[in-house]
Amino acid sequence: MNQQLCELLGINYPIFQGGMAWVADASLASAVSNAGGLGIIAGGNAPKEVVKKEIKKVKELTEQPFGVNIMLLS
Repeated sequence: MNQQLCELLGINYPIFQGGMAWVADASLASAVSNAGGLGIIAGGNAPKEVVKKEIKKVKELTEQPFGVNIMLLS
């Protein structure tokens, strides 16, 4: 296992949940984070209000690190 990466991110296992649109919501991200991995919310093309709501939900469900996948279109 990559201890440096885990220490840097504050996780127990080098497991990153993918930011899958329509699937990677607050409940999945918080479950992965609570299990020791890095949970990730899928931002996709959701309005900022929706993403902010999901971030608040994750913060209510875990004190562990998590991420937000933001899709940038060129």
